[in-house]
Order: sequence, then structure tokens, then C-alpha cells
Amino acid sequence: MKIYPNPTRSTAYISVPSEFINGGNLGVRNQGGEIIEARTFKGYDSQLLSLDLSKQPTGLYKVSLSDDSAEVSSDLLNLMNSN
Repeated sequence: MKIYPNPTRSTAYISVPSEFINGGNLGVRNQGGEIIEARTFKGYDSQLLSLDLSKQPTGLYKVSLSDDSAEVSSDLLNLMNSN
């Protein structure tokens, strides 16, 4: 899984690895472990998922992709938007 841009100030994009060809779940947790986003994605209708953090505070977020047999996760740094 690749996330870019990282750090981000608003929207980040998540490159879905080939092991999730049949789809899976996206989960995002804040520094306190609270789930701020959870959604399901379907197969390769979404090789690239977008994630809007523009309304979230500055901090480190844990982004996870999972299905019945695999899970991958990565950190994403959100910098508060200066607008």
C-alpha cells in the first residue's frame, strides 16, 4: 500500500495492493485509536482510494486495508490546512 501525498493537508490517495483484487475494507484511526473512517471497497473498480482529512486535526493517522485473509497498514501524517 502506498499513500500520497504523505504528509497531506487535505486529500490523500491510497494505492490498493494486488492482494485486494476482490475488494476489502478501509479503516482510518486517529492517534487515540478512534475510528474516524470505515468503508468497504469493491475489487478493482477502485485501484486508488481517496481519503479526505481536511476536517481532521493535525496528527498521525493509521490507515488499514483488510479482507478475510490479509491486512496491511501504514501511517499518514495530516497537517492542518492553512486555508
